[in-house]
Amino acid sequence: VLGVSPSTVYTLTFGIGAALTGLAGAILAPVSGVLPTMGAAYIAKAFITVIGGGEAILTGTASASIFFGATNQITTFFTSSVIGEVAFLIAAIILLRLLPQGITGRFFRRGL
Repeated sequence: VLGVSPSTVYTLTFGIGAALTGLAGAILAPVSGVLPTMGAAYIAKAFITVIGGGEAILTGTASASIFFGATNQITTFFTSSVIGEVAFLIAAIILLRLLPQGITGRFFRRGL
């Protein structure tokens, strides 16, 4: 209706997503090495962070990543890395129990 081809939009979206994924892999490869299973360690944390952020795409994800990252790193600094991961999961459970729509869900009840 507006003169925009959906196939072109899908192609560009896929291309930009693939480029960002390749860039992230290129940045991470010298730090951790390249293995077929290297993304498995990040999938759960990324999912919990996006869900914990709520409806606002950038604001919610950024605020949730700051909250969860600070919780994980402060706990890891004072104890061990395993306890830091446990604190991250406990913080996620408490956050989603208190705010089921995420951090920004209360501010954006009517959607974007």
